[in-house]
Amino acid sequence: KQPKMFAAFAVRVTTVACHPKQEVVAVGYADGTVLLVRIDDGAEVLGKKPGEGPVTALGWDAAGTLLAFGTEAGEAGVIDLG
Repeated sequence: KQPKMFAAFAVRVTTVACHPKQEVVAVGYADGTVLLVRIDDGAEVLGKKPGEGPVTALGWDAAGTLLAFGTEAGEAGVIDLG
């Protein structure tokens, strides 16, 4: 069985974080983009548009409703999925 390819962009992936309860992964890119990808069907949701520097940190809260991100340039925030 071939491995699946998710969130295929021309931009380099810099960090990933797996959802604590669902088969979803958050993917951070070198251009500051954050994508949320459902593993079973590859559906993508844009969490954050490109911005200031590469995404260097991603982290879910225990409930999986908040995703924190940080970039090399000091941009940071929380994406509320609740």
